[in-house]
Amino acid sequence: MAEPVAVADLLDELRTQWDSGNVAEPRIIEINNNRTGTQSIRIDLNQGDYVLGRAGNPAFSEEPIGNWKYGNRIYNVELEVYTRHSRLNLYNVLREIRKICHARIHSMTNFQRVQYISFTEQSQEQANVWLAVVQLVLVNNAVLLETT
Repeated sequence: MAEPVAVADLLDELRTQWDSGNVAEPRIIEINNNRTGTQSIRIDLNQGDYVLGRAGNPAFSEEPIGNWKYGNRIYNVELEVYTRHSRLNLYNVLREIRKICHARIHSMTNFQRVQYISFTEQSQEQANVWLAVVQLVLVNNAVLLETT
């Protein structure tokens, strides 16, 4: 059985479940560089809003339980949401992400639960760009640990 890739699975879930009737679907992209990296990401907000997904820190943690045959696994995912329309539009995009997480809490194939943890607004209003960073976790509890 292949190891699940939390970021890819979550972004696929967002693409599949997005309700464009509430707010226009943003471009949803997986990125693989970290915040402290030197490589910059180029996006064109004239084309629409963006949701950039990456592994959080730590990307994965495991806590053995009982006799260490089973454990709880937590996968951290971070989303950066960008818009140039307005703060209200940023909050509407965040609401749609939160709605999908709550509605699909136990519906993902590779994970038992998806949890919306928090968001931090980091808006650059003087440049008419609104940004928020969303923290999510994907959880598998009491799963068999690899012992062979």
